[in-house]
Amino acid sequence: MKYSRPALLFFALFVLVASLSGCALGTRLDSETADPRTITGTYDLLLYGCRYPDDLERAVFLIAPDKTGMVDLFVPATSYKVKRGLPYEKALAEADAFVRCGNHTVTELRVHRIPDGGSGTIGYEILPRYAYYDDGGTDPLFVNYTLKDGRITVYIRLFPDVERKLNRQSPGGGQ
Repeated sequence: MKYSRPALLFFALFVLVASLSGCALGTRLDSETADPRTITGTYDLLLYGCRYPDDLERAVFLIAPDKTGMVDLFVPATSYKVKRGLPYEKALAEADAFVRCGNHTVTELRVHRIPDGGSGTIGYEILPRYAYYDDGGTDPLFVNYTLKDGRITVYIRLFPDVERKLNRQSPGGGQ
């Protein structure tokens, strides 16, 4: 019985720390499938990836110009570029061309709405869907959004199993 109080205290401390660390990262925002035919207006494009022909990491974010300042990509600044003020037809055409760059076969585009944390939309993400036989699978990118202090941070990375598979295939990447 003498261990029950320290165990209870440890459990309460663990729950408190877990709760606080969850709030420290911000509120997670879930993107949802969108129909590209419903997209209208003018957008700033954030073009991520396509740094070399075999690069699987390709994504385009169409962000409303008045909201671009509240979006941060959590990636090196050299891994993306920005194009400002494009009408939606031109923005979608450039997004399509960008995600199709390189050696991998893109079978279709995935278009998701990015919520603003309320009932509005901050923009759209456009990701490639690769052929099922591709080295990285059909959907190799994991994109996550968090809202904290009025700013949206976009986290982009390969799924861990895709990264492991690619590292095994690269010269010097495996044992």
